[in-house]
Amino acid sequence: MDRKFGLSPSEYEIMEFLWSADHKLYFKEILEYFNNVKNKDWKKQTVSSFLKILQDNGHVCSDKSGKKYLYYASLTKQEHITCWLQKLCKDSFGNSLGNLLTAFSGGKKLDSKDADDLRAYLEKYEK
Repeated sequence: MDRKFGLSPSEYEIMEFLWSADHKLYFKEILEYFNNVKNKDWKKQTVSSFLKILQDNGHVCSDKSGKKYLYYASLTKQEHITCWLQKLCKDSFGNSLGNLLTAFSGGKKLDSKDADDLRAYLEKYEK
């Protein structure tokens, strides 16, 4: 299964919708969006399962409003990507930015622009 930033395709679609919303969303709004706009034909249980998984993994939070719940992303999209990259670097590359960059470049030499960009980054963020 293809994953995007640690999320399944369906989880990522839900997160994209939550990230794009300018307010907390009721379950019904989420269900209607995916069925009416995205033509998913998802059942209530399907959306409920995705939201539960996303909540259990800390990606989504909910507040109770009367008898209904309002759902929202726990982090912005950029914060989520940053956390995912940091976890990837820690888990897969021994928390070594150098090892991550080597894997990212495929072990090939950097062109002069990329090398200059990397130097500028290092100068800006060096302790």
